[in-house]
Amino acid sequence: MTARTSFRTLPATDRRRFLSLAGGSAIGLAFSLAMPRPASASSDGVLPYPFTQGVASGDPVEDAVVIWTRIAPAPLLPNGGLDEGARVRVDWQVAEDERFHRVVRSGTATTSADTSHTVHVDVRGLRPGRVYWYRFRAGGHLSEIGRTRTMPTRQSMRPLRFAVASCQNWRAGYFQTMADVVDQDTELMLFVGDYLYEYPVQQLAVGRHIDPNLPAEVVPTTMSLDQYRLRYALYRTDPDLLAAHSAMPWILSWDDHEVANDYESWSTPDLDRRAAAYRAYWEFLPIRWPQPPRGSDARLYRRFRHGRLAQIDVLDTRQYRDPMVTGGAAADQGPRRDPARVMLGAEQERWFAAGFGAEPARWNLVAQQILMARLNTSADLETPATFSPGTWDGYQAGQQRLFDTVARSQARGTSSNFVVLSGDVHCSYVSDIAADTTDPTSRVIGAEITSTSITSAQDFNPAANEARQVRRRVNPSLKWADLHCGYVLCDLDADRLHADVRVVDKVSRHDDPVFTAAAFEVHNGSPGIHRTT
Repeated sequence: MTARTSFRTLPATDRRRFLSLAGGSAIGLAFSLAMPRPASASSDGVLPYPFTQGVASGDPVEDAVVIWTRIAPAPLLPNGGLDEGARVRVDWQVAEDERFHRVVRSGTATTSADTSHTVHVDVRGLRPGRVYWYRFRAGGHLSEIGRTRTMPTRQSMRPLRFAVASCQNWRAGYFQTMADVVDQDTELMLFVGDYLYEYPVQQLAVGRHIDPNLPAEVVPTTMSLDQYRLRYALYRTDPDLLAAHSAMPWILSWDDHEVANDYESWSTPDLDRRAAAYRAYWEFLPIRWPQPPRGSDARLYRRFRHGRLAQIDVLDTRQYRDPMVTGGAAADQGPRRDPARVMLGAEQERWFAAGFGAEPARWNLVAQQILMARLNTSADLETPATFSPGTWDGYQAGQQRLFDTVARSQARGTSSNFVVLSGDVHCSYVSDIAADTTDPTSRVIGAEITSTSITSAQDFNPAANEARQVRRRVNPSLKWADLHCGYVLCDLDADRLHADVRVVDKVSRHDDPVFTAAAFEVHNGSPGIHRTT
C-alpha cells in the first residue's frame, strides 16, 4: 500500500497488509460521527485509536519538511475527545523506505489542549530531492504512513508535477477531486485559500449528505477558537482530503473564509474572531511559519525554490489590504486607482519586489488567492468597463506596482516566465497578463491560471456557464471561463508549463467521475498562455 491510498477504500487484502505494517487494528482505525465520551490519557497511557485526523506534511525545502498529526480519539468533541488536562507523548519517525528499515530521523513530542493536541515537527537534516515516509506512535498505536519529499538541489532542473486547488466547502459537496489529485501521482499541492468555510453546517438542497448525528457543537457559524478547531476537525474526517494530505507535501495560504467572508474590511472589535481563526489555522495545517500567530497578526507570505526550475512566491492578499471600494463594481477611474490603497501592505510589497528575480529561476510562480489579471466584468462591449472591487482590479495602483516589478526583472533578464496561480472566484479563468493595467492590448508579461473550487461552485450548471462566456467576449486576453468544480494539474519542466483543468459535473455525488475539461500551455520565453485541447 502507498500512503496516498485511503484506508477506507482499500480491498480487504490491502487493509490487512497495511495493518501488519502499521501495527494498528481495524476497530481502532474506524470511527463514526456518534462520538464517545472524552478519554483520559497520561504520557504512557493507552488510548483508543488516536490518529483519526490522518497525517500531513508541508512547506518542503531542500533539507527539511514539516510533518503533522493530531491526537483525537473522538475528533468532533472538544480537545479531540481527551480530558482537558491530558498530555500525550507522540513519537515520530522519518524513513527512506516505506517499511521503515532505514529510519533517518526520529523524535518525540508532547501534545496538550493548548494546541488542540496537534503535532508539528520541522524535520531537518534531510537530503534534497528525496521521497521520504513518516509515521507517528501514541498510546500503543501507529498512525498511517505518510509520504513526502524535499525540494531538489539549487542547481536542479528536475520536472515537477503539482496541483493548484482552492475553495473546499464541506457542506456543498464531496471531495472526489482530491482523490483524483492522488490518483494523478501529484508531487506537490499548492492550496491557495478557503480550506474551510465558516458558514453553519446545514444540509443543502444540492450538496453533501450531512449526518443528522453530527455533534451540535460542530454545526454553528464559527466564531470562537473552539468552533474553528471543530470545523477543521470536521474537514479532516473526509477520507479524500486525508488521502491527499498523506500522499504529498502541501504549500498553503489562506483566503477569507478561513476567518469570514471579506474580512479585510472588519473593524477592531472583530479582531478577537480573527485571532481565533488564525490560531486554529496554525494548529491544524502543516506550515513552517515565518511568524506564528500573535493575536490577530500572522505572517504567512513566504518563498520556496524547486531548484533552478522554479521559484514559488506565496502571497497573502487578505490580511494587509485596505477595505474594498464601496458602491459595487469599481469604475475605471476613482478610488481603486488611489496609490495609497494597498493589497499586500507595504512590508509584503517590499519583500516581493526584493525577492522576485533575485535568484535565477526558469519559472517564477506566484501562488495567491484572488484574480490578478485585469478582468472587465461589464455585460457587453458597448458598456463601459467595470471591475470587481474584491480582486486586484479593485487595487489597481498596487496591481500596477507588482506588474512593474515583474517587467523590470524581465528587462534585466533576471526572470523570464511569470505565471500566477489563483483561486477564490469558484470559476476557472485562464488569461494572459498585460503589462499595463489600464490597457488590455499592452505587452503580455505573463499568464494567470485560476483554479475553480473543489466544491463551492456546487453541481455544474450549463446555462450559468454559457452566460459566463460574456467574460471572454469582453476580455480578449481571457482564454477560458468555466464553472465546473475541480482543480488544476500542472506539469512543469524547462521548456513548458502544461496545465490540465480537472473537473467533475456533480460534487453532490461522490462517484461522479473526474475528467479533463481543457488543457493549456505556457512555453519558455514566450509570455502568455495557449489552449492545447
